[in-house]
Amino acid sequence: MSAEIKGEYKNFQIVPIRKSAISDYSELLSASFQKFYPSPSYLNWLYFENPRGPVCGYDAYDGDVLVAHYACIPVKINGYQSNSLLSLNTATHPNYQGRGLFKVLANNTFESVSTSFANVIGVANSKSVGGFVKHLGFESIGNLELRIGRLSRLTEGARCYSKEELEWRVKCPGRPLKISPLTSGTNLLSVKPFRWAPSLNSVVFEEGRLANVPDLNRIGMTLDWRRGVNPFLKLPSRFKPSPLVVIYKPLVESDSTKLSSLSFPDFDAF
Repeated sequence: MSAEIKGEYKNFQIVPIRKSAISDYSELLSASFQKFYPSPSYLNWLYFENPRGPVCGYDAYDGDVLVAHYACIPVKINGYQSNSLLSLNTATHPNYQGRGLFKVLANNTFESVSTSFANVIGVANSKSVGGFVKHLGFESIGNLELRIGRLSRLTEGARCYSKEELEWRVKCPGRPLKISPLTSGTNLLSVKPFRWAPSLNSVVFEEGRLANVPDLNRIGMTLDWRRGVNPFLKLPSRFKPSPLVVIYKPLVESDSTKLSSLSFPDFDAF
């Protein structure tokens, strides 16, 4: 282990994420967050059916009871030779919060994959971003905005998808996305966050087909971050669940991040 749990918590079991514990993860995540009830089928899809590779992460058990969980999945950022990790589900049971369990699980995760992945990226809310930055060495690199405007973005530094990955991504259980081919190597992904809401849209890129992608002038509503670009028309913050911050941590490559944009299908599978 990369960090010690002291006192009455030193006997916790710290173990890698296991497929056999899917029901435990569903129960813990549901107990830890309001209005988030991930089914075992959704978590199995997210953690173990990703064509890029299985989930990376660790759990903490107090006896037979799961009390903390941290999960990342492999993704590809155009510009890096190695895959990146997307930091996703972080949960500590309300009765065990404030004990340093998240830090232990995250550090174990990063140490176990430090020679396999270039970096870790993620999106943190206002409550958790401080812990990622202060205790885990992440950098805060910008805020996501809910906006109306052009959906075009740079290919370099954007998440890209293999054909198999795109097919997997749009089949998210409970909230499948609609995919519409645009030009060679680009696709439009759309989803309705709620039944009454307008669709969110995002342009995504296919891996290996990015050489001659023309500038796209498509206009739509989206939730995204683009490095160095301020939205012309952003929607009020009250329409977002909380301020969302893009975070980054290098693992193998120590230079500053090449990440140039992040849009809702790149990080949000709920």
